[in-house]
Amino acid sequence: MSYDIELYRKGLRNKQRAYYNYEGNITYNVCKMLEVAFGENHLKKWNDLSCDKFFKDLEKGYFDMIKNPKKYKQYDSPNGWGTYETTLYSIEKLYKAIKEYAEIDGLENVFLDFT
Repeated sequence: MSYDIELYRKGLRNKQRAYYNYEGNITYNVCKMLEVAFGENHLKKWNDLSCDKFFKDLEKGYFDMIKNPKKYKQYDSPNGWGTYETTLYSIEKLYKAIKEYAEIDGLENVFLDFT
């Protein structure tokens, strides 16, 4: 089982979501690692929020993961489905996508869909 992550912009006229060209996926097996990096309820708490509401916290956790691999590697999944390396890659991809789309539409107009 895993979480799916997408980024979207709210529709301007018809109120439908316009999804960006980004899809991410993180296994449930690294929930503890995500909680260490991003706090209680990890990325779930940012579902349907504009990225300006949480980007600094995402950035802080992401850079902490880079600087302190030992702190996070202890939460690797024993069955190998979810490691520090794969989780860091997913967070890096999300971080870069948010920055890219925020340059176009503004951080306040990019939203996270985390299911």
